[in-house]
Amino acid sequence: MRTGRVGTGALLLALAGVALFPACHRRRSSADVSDVTASFSVNRTTASLGSAIEVTYTWTTGPAFKKIDKDYRAFVHFLDSHKVMLFSDDHIAAPAPTSWEPGKTYSYKRTVFIPIYPYVGDVRVVMGLSPASGKGERLVLKGEDLGLREYKVATMELQPQTENIFLVQKAGWHNPESLPENPSVVRQWTNKEGLISFKNPKKDVLLYLEADTCTKCFPQTPVLTVAVGKAGVTFPIENSEVFLKKIRIKASDLGTEDWADLRLSMNQSFVPKTLGMNNDERELGVLVYHLYVGEVAKLGTVPDDQVVDAAPLPPPAPVRIATKTPIKSGVRPSPAKKP
Repeated sequence: MRTGRVGTGALLLALAGVALFPACHRRRSSADVSDVTASFSVNRTTASLGSAIEVTYTWTTGPAFKKIDKDYRAFVHFLDSHKVMLFSDDHIAAPAPTSWEPGKTYSYKRTVFIPIYPYVGDVRVVMGLSPASGKGERLVLKGEDLGLREYKVATMELQPQTENIFLVQKAGWHNPESLPENPSVVRQWTNKEGLISFKNPKKDVLLYLEADTCTKCFPQTPVLTVAVGKAGVTFPIENSEVFLKKIRIKASDLGTEDWADLRLSMNQSFVPKTLGMNNDERELGVLVYHLYVGEVAKLGTVPDDQVVDAAPLPPPAPVRIATKTPIKSGVRPSPAKKP
């Protein structure tokens, strides 16, 4: 191995090369940057595990923005203090990035349910765009890159689940089950009716219900009633897509007792085995993914156009019982004619 001093000329040339490399690298990276800035706003920056938040996603394109000719999905990751992903809200941006134009702002809202995860504390939210096909590189955007082209857009604080209104399943619920293609998604079937009780805060509450059902398993369009006491909402379930309902319930409808009962009542149910689908003999009604109840005053702003108010429900239709025609006193029925 040869050792010794490096000549002055060689040293200057080497230093010049080192100096030139970062400059070239910066120019090359700058040319690859898509003139897009991602941003995130939420109706409350402190939320409990198991609760729901309302998020507004915004994508702003600058004057140097160049048309995106491939399909990209938005990824949103919620990271703990060690940059480990706790949960995500990956989705298709609206409108699709392929339709974006320079100098525009694209915003839309989504409801995000925070899973029950063994972590409380500060959370960093990162966003970006990744190929919809799952193959290829993420786009280079403007902003603070935390690595892997994940751009920091916000911070939040997660609190323990004990801060929530506690729900107790009382009757009409089957065991929880995982989605086969995504074990992290857990849902639960009800019977024709599922009953839940919760500690009455004696204040206005907002109920979040995310669910679906097998509409083709019913002879007619199924109808679901969500009720607390004599107030609630009734609506048909038109298809088998997952739906989200946000129902505001007044304190007066919760009553004065320490506990309030919540009922999810279908107008009909089905048994898969009876329909020849499989050997499942359970009576099934609605399949619940998320059910959350929170005090309105603590939830921040929730878009009014997404909320329905519970209203007095009509009394159940009386059951008509067929009766025989009464026989008048003193009148004997005519004997049946012989053939």
